[in-house]
Amino acid sequence: IVSSEIKRLSRLANGMLTVSRLESSDTLAKAPFDISEMVYRIAFSFEQKINEKKIELELDIPESCTVNANHDAIFQVIYNLFDNALKFVNDGGSLKIFMAVKGGRLQFNIQNTGSEIDPESLKYIFERFYKSDKSRGNNPNGSGLGLYIAKTIIGKHGGDIYAKSQDGKTEFCFNIPAN
Repeated sequence: IVSSEIKRLSRLANGMLTVSRLESSDTLAKAPFDISEMVYRIAFSFEQKINEKKIELELDIPESCTVNANHDAIFQVIYNLFDNALKFVNDGGSLKIFMAVKGGRLQFNIQNTGSEIDPESLKYIFERFYKSDKSRGNNPNGSGLGLYIAKTIIGKHGGDIYAKSQDGKTEFCFNIPAN
């Protein structure tokens, strides 16, 4: 119990440090990188969990796609969205990732089947420390900072992030300038 509480507090402290760093800087250092390769790497890192839950994973992404963004920050956003989708997907369900560049903007969507986020919670999920436990299961390990950090990072890139949840599917989407 003590060990798990220490880990939880450590994650909370790290999250708060990340928030502080993001909020104190005006811009993030950007460089070109292949975001498709990043998505493949992140998906591969979750292979064991995907297999354990018997998830059908569909990747609709270009073989290669270069964007000019902060690599570590975008990695954190995609990893967080993938991790959340995997936490809440139903066993035997599906997880779909779509990514494309349209009109000079990168569009990224991740959708999972399973429990929905109620409409009232959707209004607040990107707020700092907000946890919609009642709508998507009780997860004591979350700090309520992940989606706030994702929103802050996407905003620093000049993009938008939003979520929709209906008909047994939840989808998180973001877009950023590609160059």
